[in-house]
Order: sequence, then structure tokens, then C-alpha cells
Amino acid sequence: MSLYEAAHILGKGKLSAFVTATATAGYIIAGGTSPFVAVALTAGTYLQSLSACTANQLIEVKYDRLMKRTARRPLVTGQIAKSTAAALIVSELTVGTAILAATCGAPTAAALGVLNWLMYVAMYTPLKRVSATNTWWGALVGGIPPLMGGVAATAGILYVPASCASLVPAVLTPYVSTSAAALAAIGPAYLLAALMLAWQIPHFMALSFHCRRDYENAGFKMLAFKHPVRASSYAILLSVIMGAMMIGGPTLIGWPVEAMWYYPGAVAANGLMIYKSVRFHQDPIRCCRSCFVFSYMYLAVMLAMLCLNHVQPVTKAVAAIEYLMGEETAAATIPDQKKTPTQV
Repeated sequence: MSLYEAAHILGKGKLSAFVTATATAGYIIAGGTSPFVAVALTAGTYLQSLSACTANQLIEVKYDRLMKRTARRPLVTGQIAKSTAAALIVSELTVGTAILAATCGAPTAAALGVLNWLMYVAMYTPLKRVSATNTWWGALVGGIPPLMGGVAATAGILYVPASCASLVPAVLTPYVSTSAAALAAIGPAYLLAALMLAWQIPHFMALSFHCRRDYENAGFKMLAFKHPVRASSYAILLSVIMGAMMIGGPTLIGWPVEAMWYYPGAVAANGLMIYKSVRFHQDPIRCCRSCFVFSYMYLAVMLAMLCLNHVQPVTKAVAAIEYLMGEETAAATIPDQKKTPTQV
């Protein structure tokens, strides 16, 4: 197995790509315009995510052996040595953090990425065997990548409420603002971060119920097999909250919306997400996987819609048409002037 294949498998390449997409989307909707920064943000976030997922697998090798869906992972079967995994963890985290620190205008995005790595590896991963609240802590991890994109778009300035400013480490104080202007600039990224935080709940409640026997065999504490009704109820509740955020959130933060297409799309996507969560609640055995799979489709659609709304395609198309019509009207009103010989 090549080193690239090992990094991709241990780092859950597809999942890391999905996480990275939320950071890139955060950059776009917060007004980022530099292709170089966007590429660097994508690369740095992806490497940090690969590192975190690899660390997760290294920590959980003995538990992965107990679950059917993870029993063939390369660390379990011995295809990849633990020393190789450890080297990948360190190198990916180091390089990814260096890229973010060097290219995103300030160390804020890199610091958020390291914080997220620590939360995932040092808090969420061990907490899975201690308390069913691990899912909620894991949801926080999902909300940070969009903020990494947001601060990359705003030259490293992160909005923090005045009441929380004292909690910011001294090294990051110059890059933190409590002003309304800072909130307006990074507001769309915060909206996406809130969506990602809420999205984790129906997504993972459905997954954990689908894999409940595996999780139970490995000793993981999951609400889905301890209190399945509560788990599916939370899925419905957070799906409703996502709908409220996606429909009312843009107006709340003063973000322009192209209402003619955004609202119908948001209502349809969120209505289906709520429906899938309700079906999961009504018939969890048959509908858990459907809810889980659809949650990915829902998120992909909402990411695309948020990015497209930022571009404002209809508004720009109308402005272009009005400009062209204005040019034609102006040309039509200019009378033909007959040329006369110059008199000497």
C-alpha cells in the first residue's frame, strides 16, 4: 500500500473532503475572493482533517476490531504499521497548520484548526466510551471549519461577543473583534457554522442507530441504543431548527437573499430533511439509513444554495440586461449627424 493510499484510508479521505468543503464554502460566503487563499485553505484544512481522523483510528484500534464495519481497517489488519500512522498524524497536522498560518492573513484559521483537532482527538474520541453526550461535543467540531473559512476571508478577524472576549488567548487578541462590522463581515460563515452544528445531530443519530449493535459491542455510549426515542426526537428537533436557520437566518444577519429561488429551494430541502427525521422517529429500523444518506444530500444542496446566493446570479443578470438595454436606448436617441466638408 502506497503512502498516499494509507493517508487517504486512515484519514477517511471522503469524510475529510466533505469537512473541507464546509471551510471553503465559509470562505466564499464570507466574501473571500482570492483563488490562492481558497486553495491554501482547502489544502490546509484537508490535511488537518486527515490527521485528526488518522489519530482517531490509531486510538480506537482495539475497539475497531470489535465492530463489523471497522474490523477490516488497515491498522486493525496490520496492513499499515502504527508507527506509519503516527508519522502521518504529525506530518499532516504540522504541514496543514503551517499552510493555514502562512496564507490566511493571520494565525486565526490555523489556531481554530488546531483547536478543532484537539476537540476531536482529545475530547470527542475518548468521550465516546464515557458518555452519550459525545455526539453533542462532536457537533461542535463540525461547526468550526466554516469559521476557519470565514476568518480567512476577513484577513483573520474573528467576531467574538464582548462577554466572551476575555476567554480568547492573548496571542489571538489582535485578531478578535467585538464590533458589529466584524459580525456583518463574517456573519454568513457563522450561519453556516450553526447549520453544521445542528446538522450533526440528525446525521449522527441516524448513523448510530443503524450501527447500534457495533457501537454497543465496542463499548461506545450512544443515545441511539440507550434511548432510541430520544435520539430520533432530537433528530426531528434539530431538523426543524435547521429549517428555521436556513429560512430566517439570512434576514436575521442582514444577508441579501434572492428570494425568488432561494426560499423555495430552502423550504423544499428542509421540508424533506424534516420528513426524513420524522420517518426515522416513526420507524427507526427501516428508515435510519435513509435519514443518514439523505442528510448528506441535504447538506450538499444547502452548501450549493448558500454559495450561489452569495454570488447573486439573478441580481447580476438583471443588472447586465438593464445595462445593455440602457446602452441601446442611449444609442437610439443620438441623432445621425451628417458630415460636412471642413471650411478652410
